[in-house]
Amino acid sequence: MKRVLAVATGVAVLGLCALLAWLNPGMVDVRFSPQRSLQAPLGWLLVFAFAGGVLVAAVGASLQQLGRRIAGWRERRRARQAVQATRWQQNGAALAWDGELEKGRSLLRKAWRRQPHNSAAALALASSFMDTGEYGAARQVLAEAVARDANDADLRCALGEVLRRSGETAEAIRMLETIRVQHPRAPRALLLLRELYRETGNWTEAARVQDAYLRTLRDSRRAPVERERLLRLRYQAATAIENPAARADALAAVAQEDRAFVPAVVSLGDALVAAERTEEAKKVWERAFKHTPRLVFIERLLDHSSSTRERQRLVALMKKFAQQLDADAMHLLAAQAALRDGQVDTAATELQAIGRQQAPAVQRQWAEVHRRRGQLEQALESLSRAANGAEGFAAGYRCTSCGRPSSLWSGYCRDCDRWDTYRATAEASGATRQGPSH
Repeated sequence: MKRVLAVATGVAVLGLCALLAWLNPGMVDVRFSPQRSLQAPLGWLLVFAFAGGVLVAAVGASLQQLGRRIAGWRERRRARQAVQATRWQQNGAALAWDGELEKGRSLLRKAWRRQPHNSAAALALASSFMDTGEYGAARQVLAEAVARDANDADLRCALGEVLRRSGETAEAIRMLETIRVQHPRAPRALLLLRELYRETGNWTEAARVQDAYLRTLRDSRRAPVERERLLRLRYQAATAIENPAARADALAAVAQEDRAFVPAVVSLGDALVAAERTEEAKKVWERAFKHTPRLVFIERLLDHSSSTRERQRLVALMKKFAQQLDADAMHLLAAQAALRDGQVDTAATELQAIGRQQAPAVQRQWAEVHRRRGQLEQALESLSRAANGAEGFAAGYRCTSCGRPSSLWSGYCRDCDRWDTYRATAEASGATRQGPSH
């Protein structure tokens, strides 16, 4: 049927051409230039013009089809290369996980070279180097990948992590800050940046980033934990302020937000003392002790007490909350207060009530009692026992989470990254080894 139709169409076209030639027998001049011309029948010129148009259309259609075929071939070639690169990437990652690092890295590198913008292959290759601590090689891979695609946040985030692990914290922060500018609500970048600022002691920036991260949360169950973390970061930022008055204002804001957060209240009082507002500090500590009975408040109050009557009142206040306090530490503080006022017998009575008699802090107080009684031999024996006491009890305070000793009280332990874990050694010796979460 198609052949018949084609023959009929051809016959019709030839007939039409013959008709045009018959209807237009006149001769016309066709000029190719001002001096050159050609005479030809008008009918045949029309036929040739029609045939030329058909030929041009056919050539144009052929060229268009050829272009589509070339484009299709290129697309099919790219698709085959993508499939091959994906296969190399998958096999390389599997080999890396199985411990065959050289083979795995070779396949991952081939996948990446085949598709330079394939960030997944570059990330997998860099991860294989990070797993073995080869941070220089990982950095080289990621830096090259970032140079090819500077807008890929995953690559830049991974590069920031490599820089962090290799100790180049300033460069890591710079890298992550660029991601933060482009993606201000990206939790992954915010968390990495927060940890970098925390590790470098830049608590102000750590708190600012944590605040931004908190605003991205959609899980209401996580919000209380992250708000608590933000409060503790703000506490650290406040304690780093050099000016006592400004430090006191910042700590007051933290304490106002969580009155049960003991480090903020203790440090607030310390800042007030530094700002020569000792009476105000004592009121803050005493009010806090009544709300949250902790011996660190009594220690501070006794250190800044100015009279025997005041110290007796503080000891009475402490014993009023005896059931909520460590008994040995409470008796030790009472003995220290009594010795300060020259009440040696009262101090001895308090020391005798302590169960952990061999603690160095207790033995040092016994040495002072014996010295004041003129019992020099017993005093030397007590000092010897104090010197030979268990390591850790020699310091004034100890972290109940990791056991780190310290001569001064601190609201934060750098070793275990916990807050409010330091206790007086006598108190800490009976405390459970636990503390607030990171």
